[in-house]
Formats: sequence, structure tokens, C-alpha cells
Amino acid sequence: MSVTHFLKKPAFSLPARQDMPNLRHFFRRLWLIFGGSALLLLASFAIFYITGTTLEKERAATVSAVNLLGKQRTHSQTLSRLVLQAGGSAMPQLTDYLGRTDLVWGAMKTCEEALNSGSLVQHATGNQRASILLKLQEAHESYLKIGKVMNKLHPQTENAGSLLKNASERLTEDCDAMAGALDQAVQKMIVVNTDINEHIRLLGWTQIAVTGGIALLTALLLTRGQVSTMQRLIDTSVKLQELTYLQNGVLESASCGIISTDTKGLIATFNCGAEKLTGYARQEVVGSVTPELFHEASDVERLAAEVSRETGLSIPPGFEVFVAQARRGILRERECTYVRKDGSRVSVSLNVTAMQDEHGEITGFLGIVNDITEKKKLEQQFLRAQRIESVGTLAGGIAHDLNNVLTPIVMSIELLRLIHTNERTLSILASIESSAKRGADLVRQILTFARGVEGERKELHAGPLIKDIQHFVQDTFPKNIHCTSSLPKDLPALLGDPTQLHQILLNLCVNARDAMPEGGELAIRAGFIMLDEAAAAGHIDARPGFYVTLSVSDTGLGIPSESLDKIFDPFFTTKETGKGTGLGLSTVLSITKSHGGFVTVSSEPGRQTVFTICLPAVANTASSEKPAQAEEVPLPTGKGELILIVDDEESIRTTIRRTLEVLGYRTLVATNGAEAVALYTQHSAEIAVVLTDMMMPVMDGPATIQRLKRINPNVKIIATSGVSHLGGPAKVAEMGVQEFLPKPYSAQSVVTTLNLVINEPDTRDKTPAKPLTP
Repeated sequence: MSVTHFLKKPAFSLPARQDMPNLRHFFRRLWLIFGGSALLLLASFAIFYITGTTLEKERAATVSAVNLLGKQRTHSQTLSRLVLQAGGSAMPQLTDYLGRTDLVWGAMKTCEEALNSGSLVQHATGNQRASILLKLQEAHESYLKIGKVMNKLHPQTENAGSLLKNASERLTEDCDAMAGALDQAVQKMIVVNTDINEHIRLLGWTQIAVTGGIALLTALLLTRGQVSTMQRLIDTSVKLQELTYLQNGVLESASCGIISTDTKGLIATFNCGAEKLTGYARQEVVGSVTPELFHEASDVERLAAEVSRETGLSIPPGFEVFVAQARRGILRERECTYVRKDGSRVSVSLNVTAMQDEHGEITGFLGIVNDITEKKKLEQQFLRAQRIESVGTLAGGIAHDLNNVLTPIVMSIELLRLIHTNERTLSILASIESSAKRGADLVRQILTFARGVEGERKELHAGPLIKDIQHFVQDTFPKNIHCTSSLPKDLPALLGDPTQLHQILLNLCVNARDAMPEGGELAIRAGFIMLDEAAAAGHIDARPGFYVTLSVSDTGLGIPSESLDKIFDPFFTTKETGKGTGLGLSTVLSITKSHGGFVTVSSEPGRQTVFTICLPAVANTASSEKPAQAEEVPLPTGKGELILIVDDEESIRTTIRRTLEVLGYRTLVATNGAEAVALYTQHSAEIAVVLTDMMMPVMDGPATIQRLKRINPNVKIIATSGVSHLGGPAKVAEMGVQEFLPKPYSAQSVVTTLNLVINEPDTRDKTPAKPLTP
């Protein structure tokens, strides 16, 4: 069964089909040409046969006439000789001669009767006929003269001898005259016979010419149209053969599985794609029934129920489940599970089309099978990405609220330090400040994970990071996991974001914990290496230089060798469903690359796994593991400048207001942008700086900034936000804002920024900015 006939008519035109002549007309023309030629040949052969037969008869008649004339001439000469011999003979001999002359005369009578029958000259024409008749007339006259003498001699009488003697001379002359006339007549008849022979030869050549002409005409007719048609047929045959090779090439090179069956479901065609998909060789499956070979009974029953609902018919589990819609001319893609030869399962999409003959009768079915395993994975990854995006949205809201909660706490600590100076109170405030900053770091970590927020890079040492993670592991991990750390002396510093590096180590430690369900050893180590050109070439993201290494090793299950190349792929996980997102190691790799480093991993299944993070070391830094404590700087004070504070959080407004008033500033407060614009309109000449939040009801920060810029293009503004992606330094700078403060901010950062903006040279905004359209 050919898969090229699965449609009643081709849905697309092929070059071979376009070049194909009308074979019915072609063969009809061939029959007409060859039939007409055959009829002409038969007609010409019949005409030539009849004509030739007539000429042969004429030639035979002339030959008979010549023979008859020659015989009569011989008889006349014989009679003349006998008469001459009898004239000088005695009686006994005379009687003998007279008897012999009597016999010759009888023969002459018979010949004369034949000569006078009228058929002797019927084939002669024109002058030949007249000439022959004239000579025959002369011979007849001589015959009559001879007859008179011979009638006197017979019957024989006594005076016969004397009569013979007296008439012998005249009789001899008459015989000679008759012989001469007959001789001339014979010559004339030979000429007639020669003409007939010429006609016969001419007829032969004519027959050859006519036969050749008919053959030439047939050849011309064929050459005129049919030879070109035959050439087209040959070319079309070659093209059809090429199309057959193309069809086979397409079938064999197609990545999808192509399977054709008869009406009962027996497999007839099985391409290479189907072999790779199922694991079966075509010789193993041709003649088998597809549902019994590739489908589980439960899957077939599910599809039977589904098809029955769609068609409104009761379709039993079996081959009909897959072709019921195709029988009705409906193309429907179905997803099902194939069972490979090795017993493994693969998700596939199946499209079945009914194959029809030229009469529209279904002769079989064609199935196109595609492996949709990767598609399913992508769908799952897309769903996970959507969940992560939802988590990111939720995290942004949580971060905003938490930063708003933490901001008054951080600022209140510094305000309380100005009021309370005893050591116990300061110790409590330091503890509260540490916790608040830790909370702020956790908020940034959540945003980093959910939205990829770029952290703040600064010079740091690996020791505090490792010790912090070790404490976290010992406090939160199961007690059957023993955590150790190793920190060499004189370890150089590195440039990075502490929160992000904290996240890297935490992710690796969590993976190590999950790899040791029965407990084990977890080791966190720091180190220092130098890569030359050759060593750096072994790592794609590495460059020659000095690196600080952070290693996390465990004694857990290990990573299978076939999974090592995939562990850093997003959403790839070997954990059970619901126990891992597949983003942990992807995040580790992403953060490491953003720091200019690279990751290495080694694993021995069942024994040990080691992840090593290599980060560029900072040149010319002190080797002290603990950075020196920054000297406490006193808070700058104001000179009575009026500050407009805009924030929808009452606690933040109150804390900032009290702090600034204690430090010598005057303040105005607004709960949203609309109030801020109204207040600025009234006090624009007095207000030195506007400190505004970016997320507020009624009128948010960007809209407020635009309205203020319309009122005064040179207004000085400090923007604040608990979610930096909504208003980071780059974004607010585009709006003409001088500075940006991320929440939670401290009193130190607020007054320092205020001092910087207030003391900024006036020439900075002397050129009026173009008002922004709302």
C-alpha cells in the first residue's frame, strides 16, 4: 500500500503531474495512426494484387497467342515443304505425302479457329492491335487460298497428283505468305508482351513506393506529435521515479514516526522515525496490530471513552478508537503514551488520516507520531515559571511592606541613641539594629531570587560568610548531619554581594542536606588558587588570575554521571515532584557568573559530591580575616531647612519627621502625592528638598515628581522605595531626581543624602528642564 494515495485527489500539484500528457488521447491517436496505416497498406496490397493478377493473366494470354501464332507458322511451313516434296514423287509416295498434308491441314484448321476466336489481340491496344489484326487478316487470306487448294486435294482422287503438281508453286507461295504474315504478327505480339512485362515491373515499384509512402506518412504523424508525447512520457516516468525516491527519502529522513495500516490496523509502512521512537525494527512490526503493540490497555480504554463522548457512539477499545474520527474525515490530534520495546514510556501526539483510492473508498490509514516529551517538559517549566513569577510578584509586595516596617525601626534606633547613652541601652539598640539589618538582607535575598535584583557589590571576606552559614546549618538542619568548616589564614578578599553569596552557599548546603536523608558529613571550605593560561582554558568562564574558592561537600547519594551535564539547567531536578523547583543550582551558576567566577562539580555516586565556587580575588587587599570596624561618624545637622516628607506609611512619616526635627530641620508631611503637590504649591519658596516615596495611593511617586517638575523644574527631590525595581537610581535619574534611597534606610543615610542635595551647586539645574507630560 502506497502512502502517496491517501487523498482522493492531490492537495498540491506536482511537476510530474503537470507534465503528464492525457494518456487516453495519446493511445487513441496511436491506434488511429497505426490502424489507418494498416488499412491503407491492406487496401494498397489488395489493389496491387488484383492489378498484378490481371497483368499476369494478360502476359500469359499474350504468351499463348505467340505460341499459337508460332505453331500456325510452323504448320504452314511444314505444309509448304510437304507440297514441294509431294510434287516430284510417284504414286505410292504421293499418297503418303497427301496423307501427311491432310494431317497438317487439319492442325492448321484447328489453329485457325483459335486465331479467329477474337481473344488473340484483346490485350493489345491502339496501333498494336490494328497492326496485329492486319497481319492476321493477311495470314487468313493466305489460309483461305491454301484452303481452296487443299479442298481440291481432299478427298484424294486419281488426278490429285496432277493437281498437286500444278498447284504446288502457288500453294508454296501462299504458305510462305501466310508464314510471313504470322511471323510479323508474332513480332507484334512479343512487343505487346514486353509492354505487359513493363507494366508488371512498374506495378512492383509502385507497390514499393506506396508502401514506403504509407510508412513515411505514419512516421511523420508520429513525429509530428506522438514522439514528443512519448518523450514527455519518458521524462514523466523519470520524474515519477525521482518523486518515488524523494518520497522514500522524506519518509526515512522525517524525525516524526510515519506508520500506515490497512483497514484492520495491520501495519504496512514503518519509517526510521517510528523505529527510533518505538525501538522496534520495521520487520518486527509489519503485519502487527498497532493498539496491541504500542498502547497500554488503560490508555486505550481512556481514549475509547473520550472518542465515544465526541462521536456520540459506543466505540469499544481497539483499533477503531484511533481511526473513528478519520473515517468521518475529521483530523484530530490526540495525545497518548507509547510503550517502547524496552518497556519505557514516551508521550506522543498522534494524527491519523484516512487513505482513499480513486473511487473514494478507504484503503487504509496513515498515522503521524511525534515525540512530545520535551513539549511536556516545557509546559511544566512554563507552569513553574508562572508560579515563580507569581512568587516574584508576591515577594515584591512583601518586600515593600517589610521595608516600610523596617524603615522606622532602623531610624528609631539612631534617634534613640541620641537620647539614651548608657551601655545597656546601646547594647539593646545594637541587637535590634542587627536584627533589622538582617531582616533587610533577607528581603533583598527574596527579591534577588524572585526578580534577579542586582545586589550591591563590596569588598568582603569569605570567613564571616562561611561562619554565618555554618551557624545556620547547625541550628536548622537535622542533627544527624555534622557540619564542619575550614578557613585558611591570609585568605584574600573578594568583591561581591554578601546576600547573593550567602544564597549560593545556602542553596548548596540545602542540596547537600537533601542528598543525605540518613545523615552524613557536610563540609564548607574556603581556599585560594591561581589559574594560568593553560588552567583557565579548561573552564569556559575562567580567566587567568587569582581566585577565592568556596567549596561545599557532602557524603550523600552523589549525582549520576548521565545527569551531571544537566544539573545547572533551569527546572532540572532529580528530586520528587513538589520537593524541588530545579532553580537552586541554576541560581548558583547565574550569581557566580555575574561575579565573574565559575563553578566546578565532582561526584562519586554513593560516596561524595563536591561543588566549588571560584570567585576572582581582589588585588592588594589586607589579609586580615575581619575587616576593620568603621569609625562611627556623627550625624550631620541641619540649619532650619524645610523638608517635605511624602509617604503613605504613618510610622515612617512620624519617625523621619522626629529624626529630622531633632537634627535641626523643619518638616512638612503629606500622605500622598496630591497632598504633596498642594503643600509644595503653598511653600515652594521655602521647601529645600522633597523626600518622596515611589509607591503611594491617589498619586504615586513618578506622577508626583512630574507635577512638581511642572511647578518648579529646579526642585530638588530624593526618591525612596522599598522595591528597587519600581524606582531604582537609573529610573529616577531619568525623571530629574537627584538621589535615591532604598528602604529601609537609616538616619545617617537620610541626613547625609539631604546634606549632599541641599549643598549641591545651584548651577546643576539652572537650565530649566522640559516639563514632563503626565
